Amino acid sequence: MTPPVLATLSRWEPSSPRLTWYGEADERVELSGRVLSNWVIKAANLLTSECGAGPGTTVQIDLPAHWRLLVWTLGSWAVGAAVALGGEQGTAPDVVVTQRLEPWLDAGAGDLVAVTLPALARAWPTPLPAGVIDGAAELMGQPDQPLFAVPPLHGGAVAQGHGERVLLVAEDPATLVERAWACWEQGGSAVVATPRSAAELDSIRSQEAVRAP
Repeated sequence: MTPPVLATLSRWEPSSPRLTWYGEADERVELSGRVLSNWVIKAANLLTSECGAGPGTTVQIDLPAHWRLLVWTLGSWAVGAAVALGGEQGTAPDVVVTQRLEPWLDAGAGDLVAVTLPALARAWPTPLPAGVIDGAAELMGQPDQPLFAVPPLHGGAVAQGHGERVLLVAEDPATLVERAWACWEQGGSAVVATPRSAAELDSIRSQEAVRAP
């Protein structure tokens, strides 16, 4: 059973920020509810149309704790696929989403989606091997509306409410996904920052009007 991503997205205020990212070299990215929803649906459409992802398939997301990790995780859940995080190569997954191509090219995985991390990147920076999908260029060409069957909602209604603006430090991918999703389920807004000094984190709290933690 995967989280009810599309039901949760539909309850967001479209114009309010839902994800704000503070990366290296003063990189700041802010996605409103509408924009984040569009990114997630585009990722989901790519995974279904290009990779055949859906219920019963596994998408391995080999990305660091980063805002793009969150987009691809939500996109995978949206189509009903199971998600495995990290770069450990066990049972060959159906799809791999990664910024590290070399370890996966001969690993026997199914479809391989190459994701570049810089916010303004619109394509993989070098020519890709045959069969590898450019997760930036191909994503941008996907529609903003779902082209896949929405998995049924299990476990009752989606939590509603006006959650707080929460600061999350991007250290561990699994922890970031868990905490960001918990925030969004409660109607909150996630401010995600790479590890930095306490003084810098306090400055971000003040600038972004973070109320928790």
